Amino acid sequence: MADNSYRVVPKGKNGFDVEMEKPGGRKTTVPGFRSEHEANAWIVQTKRMIRDAGPWTPLAPRKPTAKPSDEAPQESVPVPAQIEQKQVQNTRKRAASRRADVRAGRGQ
Repeated sequence: MADNSYRVVPKGKNGFDVEMEKPGGRKTTVPGFRSEHEANAWIVQTKRMIRDAGPWTPLAPRKPTAKPSDEAPQESVPVPAQIEQKQVQNTRKRAASRRADVRAGRGQ
């Protein structure tokens, strides 16, 4: 696996860019760094991320495996979708309550 080469390029008073050169000779510029230190830190972090995401890195499982248990089931923990649904229902109830109050006020 060939490595990319990185170079910090000053942009005058406007900061710094990082120039990446891929093995085939293609160059890409990453703009917007305020200091040379920030650009160098980005290069170090990018190299670490690329190294750690190699093809030999095992993928983490998306869902935990279900383990059957003989114990009594504990209280169910609400799923985010259930929480969101409950929030929507509460909002609808409040809106209906306000509409009823406004209608009652108009009728008087």
